[in-house]
Amino acid sequence: MRVNHKKYKTKAIKQTLDPVWDAHFDIKVSPKKTPTLLSFTVWDKDTFGRDFLGEVTIPFKNIFDRNNQGVSDGVPRNYKDPNNYEAYFQLAKRSEKNNVSGDLCLKFGILEDHIGDVKRYADAWELLNP
Repeated sequence: MRVNHKKYKTKAIKQTLDPVWDAHFDIKVSPKKTPTLLSFTVWDKDTFGRDFLGEVTIPFKNIFDRNNQGVSDGVPRNYKDPNNYEAYFQLAKRSEKNNVSGDLCLKFGILEDHIGDVKRYADAWELLNP
C-alpha cells in the first residue's frame, strides 16, 4: 500500500490461491498532510520472483463511500463501529498485457478508544477534505 510517499507491506501468504492478509495499517492524517490517493498493489511471490496480480487506487476523499454494507453514504465512522463494514474493490490492470481477476476487501475507519458521534467524525472529515 502506498500513501503519499510512504510504503506499507504485508507479509507473504504462502501456498494458497485465496490469501487472507488481515493486516492493519494506522495512518495519521492532518489538514496539512492529507493524502490524495491510497494505492494497493497485489503481488504473487514465488521462487522465481513476483507476478503482478492487480491494483486498487482509491481517492482518499472517497474511502468512506462504501463502508455501510456497500451503500454509498460516505459517512466516516469509527473503525469498531458495528455499522462500519468492509468493502470489496475489484483489482485493476496496469496495462492491457495484465491478466487480472479478483478483488481486495478493505475496511477504513477512524481510530479512537470509544465510538464517537458520527456527526463529529463528519465535521472532522470535512476539515481534511474541503
